[in-house]
Amino acid sequence: MKTYRIQARALGKYLVDIIKANSSDEALDNFSKKVKEGSIEISDEGFYVNHRTFITYEEINESSETGFVNKTSALRT
Repeated sequence: MKTYRIQARALGKYLVDIIKANSSDEALDNFSKKVKEGSIEISDEGFYVNHRTFITYEEINESSETGFVNKTSALRT
């Protein structure tokens, strides 16, 4: 099984959850089911346009020290 972090933004709302699944398709299906069940907390967000829907997901590497697939460095100014 793999671990996915899924985020959704729609109608001025933000949803995020960590899902374990065998594939990204299965993870998205499980995320959808959890949203329908009401088991994912929905928060207000005014940053994105509220007439579009954005769904993103990333695979999390649980075997690494940080838990993320790639570690990013701080922005330098």
